Amino acid sequence: MKRRQLGFTLVEAMVGVTILTVLTLAMAGTFLVGYRAINNEARVIAADSAVSNASLWLTRDLQSETATVAGTIQTGTPMTLTYGVPPVTVVYSVDGNANLIRMANATSQVAARGMTRVIVSWAGCYGTVSILPSATGASAVLLNVSNRPGGCL
Repeated sequence: MKRRQLGFTLVEAMVGVTILTVLTLAMAGTFLVGYRAINNEARVIAADSAVSNASLWLTRDLQSETATVAGTIQTGTPMTLTYGVPPVTVVYSVDGNANLIRMANATSQVAARGMTRVIVSWAGCYGTVSILPSATGASAVLLNVSNRPGGCL
């Protein structure tokens, strides 16, 4: 007389667990790749936003300044610009949180977040501003500005 089998054998249970494990690992890998892609894209968007904000303030101030000033704005190394009548003094610096700080007439504000340093150089009346965001994978952005308050041609 044959006995009727109730439940699963050990081999059947182990095969089921193995298949479930393979499927779970495949899905986890897919989600991890998607998460990394979204995270990288968010960093690039943040860097683009920071560069955009920095470029608006910097180009306006550099185009208006009385005398062209070159140098590097980074943590511990500020840059001072002066323009207008009555004279407006603007000081740019990068704080410890990688924020580009713009201080005009003793009022400071964050001009852009996520900045490593800003390099300003001049050749005559034409300048190049290199903005280096702090986001991983973000590349430096070059801006061309001109300054003609002194009558450069």
